[in-house]
Amino acid sequence: MAKGAAKMPQDYYETLGVGRDATAKDIKQAYRRLARQHHPDVSRDDQGAEERFKAIQEAYGVLGDETKRQQYDRFGHGFEQLGAAGAGGFRRDGQEIRIDDLGGLFGGLFGGGGGIFGGERGRPGADAEVQVKVTLDEVLHGTVRDVSTLVEDACARCRGRGCSGCGGRGKTPRPVQLLGVRIPAGVQDDDVLRVRGKGGAGAGGAAGDLLLRVSVAEHPFFTRRGDDLEAEVPLSLAEAALGAEIQVPTLQGLRPLRVPPGTAGGQRFRVRGFGLPNRKTGTHGHLMVRAKVIVPLDLTPVEREAILAAAARGGDPRAGLWQPPQEG
Repeated sequence: MAKGAAKMPQDYYETLGVGRDATAKDIKQAYRRLARQHHPDVSRDDQGAEERFKAIQEAYGVLGDETKRQQYDRFGHGFEQLGAAGAGGFRRDGQEIRIDDLGGLFGGLFGGGGGIFGGERGRPGADAEVQVKVTLDEVLHGTVRDVSTLVEDACARCRGRGCSGCGGRGKTPRPVQLLGVRIPAGVQDDDVLRVRGKGGAGAGGAAGDLLLRVSVAEHPFFTRRGDDLEAEVPLSLAEAALGAEIQVPTLQGLRPLRVPPGTAGGQRFRVRGFGLPNRKTGTHGHLMVRAKVIVPLDLTPVEREAILAAAARGGDPRAGLWQPPQEG
C-alpha cells in the first residue's frame, strides 16, 4: 500500500475466518478461539496482538449481533452511517461498547470483563491496607481517624498489563486521604474495617476497597481479655485483714468496691459492666480486679507484737499441706 493511502476496511467474515453462511454458533466459536489466541495478556511479546484483538472484537461486535449482521450483509461498512453504531463504538443491550476498550466485548475471558464469558467488565482495582492504632479509651467510645496512604491504580497506559511507563508492574501509586473515618466502639486487635471503593482504581472495573487493620495499643494499667478488662489493685494489710470499701480505677472513672475481711493476695473481684463493649451484642464486659496485699516492711515494736499475736491465734497456715511419702 502506498504511503498515505487510506486503509481498506476489514472484511468481518475474513477476520473471524468464517464463511458468509456461518451460523451464530460458528461465529461465536470462532471469536472465542481467536480472542484467546490474540488477547494481549496471552501475546504480550507480540506488538501486533492488540491491533488484531481489536479487529476481532470489532468483527464479532457486528457479526455476533443478528440485526447488525443483516445490515452489514446488505450495506457493507456503510451500515455504520445508517445509525447502527453509536459514536465511537458499537451498541449492545442499550450501552455503548467502545471498540478500543479491551475490557468491553471480550471482557471476562481471563477473569474480569462483561463479554460473552460473563463476570464484571474490566479488571477490578486492588484493595489497599493501612494500619490504624487506637487506645482502649477509643475502643470504649469509638473514634474517628483521618487516614492517609498510597493506593495502587491499574496503569492507565497499559490497563494493568505492564509497560515501560509503569516499570512493567501494571500499577501506578496514588496518594489517598480520607477525613473522619469512623472507628466503631468495641474493635479488637486485627479487626479489619472496609471502606468500599477507596482502594486502587481498576482497568474498566470497579475500584478496590481500603482496608483499615486495627491495632489496639497497650494500656499502662488495664489488660484486655476479650470484652473484659483486668487490673491489679493494691490493698493495705489492714484493708485485707479487716475489709474495706475502696475506690478502683475504671476507664469511666473511679468506682467503689467492697473488699471483705480476710481478703488474700491474688483474690479477684468483678466490677460489672465496666469492661469494653461488644460490637455484635452491644453489651459491656466487666472489670476484673485482682487484689495485691502490701506488707509493710518498717514495723514498730508495737505493730510487730500485734502481728505476732494475730498470727499465733491463727495457727499454722501450712497445716494439712501435702507431705512427701516416708521412705522405708
